[in-house]
Order: sequence, then C-alpha cells, then structure tokens
Amino acid sequence: MQCQYVNHVTGQCKREAAPGLANCALHTQSGDPEKFSKRMYMIQNHDRRIRHATFSDHDELRTIREEIAIARTLLEERLNTIKTDADLIAACGPLNTLLLTIERLTTSCLKLDTTVGNLMAKPTLLRIASDTVAIILQELKDVPNHEEIVDKISKRMVNIMDSAEE
Repeated sequence: MQCQYVNHVTGQCKREAAPGLANCALHTQSGDPEKFSKRMYMIQNHDRRIRHATFSDHDELRTIREEIAIARTLLEERLNTIKTDADLIAACGPLNTLLLTIERLTTSCLKLDTTVGNLMAKPTLLRIASDTVAIILQELKDVPNHEEIVDKISKRMVNIMDSAEE
C-alpha cells in the first residue's frame, strides 16, 4: 500500500506504507504515529523533521559537551582569522558572543553533570583514595616491606589526583 501522506506542494508520498500503518516510516517518525503525534514541534519540512527526530532521540542529548567543542572550535577558527588590529576590533562583537555562548554552555554542562551525579566532590574522592590505601595496607600486611609498597601506591594516587585537578 502506498503512503497516505500528502504534501501540498509535491503531492502524495510515493513510498510504500510501513506494515500495518497508513504512512511510510519517514512520515510516521520511525513507524510510530503515536510518538510522532506527541512531538513538541510539528515541523512541516520533511528533511528538517527527520533531522529533528534524530536529535530528539539521541542518547547523548543529556550532555552538551559536543556543542561546547563546536563552539570552542568556532572561537578558535575566528581567532585564527585575525591578522591585524583592525581585524581584532572588527571581531570583538562575534568573539564576545562566542565566549558568552561557551560560558553558558559550560555552566549548563556543569549543572547537568552535577544533577545526574557525573561529578565527584574532592572530599569524596579523597575519602575513596584513603579507603583504597587502607584496603591495600590491610591486604599486604603479611608481605615484607609492605609499608614501602603502600607509600609508593599512595604517592601515585596523589599524583593522579593532582594531574586530574589541573
């Protein structure tokens, strides 16, 4: 059966309808008309609607790290186009906008990470490290020179935390 979707400009869709449905998969958003009807935006342009559905259903939408990376890349590209003082003065507005965007995205990312528990407070991290060292010390108590081994492990853990902080 042919898809029943009709566009007022191009006419009826020429695709085959999805099994058990009146429309093709593209016009029912992944074959689920109920899901399509619950979308916040009912975008008319077919290509934009498909792209919107792709973004809406993406698992990584809870993070905005990719957007931060894109904004930083744009900032870098814009900075690299500056050759003279006149270029710098002309770029001040767009650069400021990009910097504010990056700041807002970074703040939002931090809030999201905190909300979903992706961040660990420093005291919590230090407690985990301390508990880990205590466990290692207890497990190695019968090994000769175990204090030296535990000291080396502790120093390495502190170095890892210091480098992560930077």
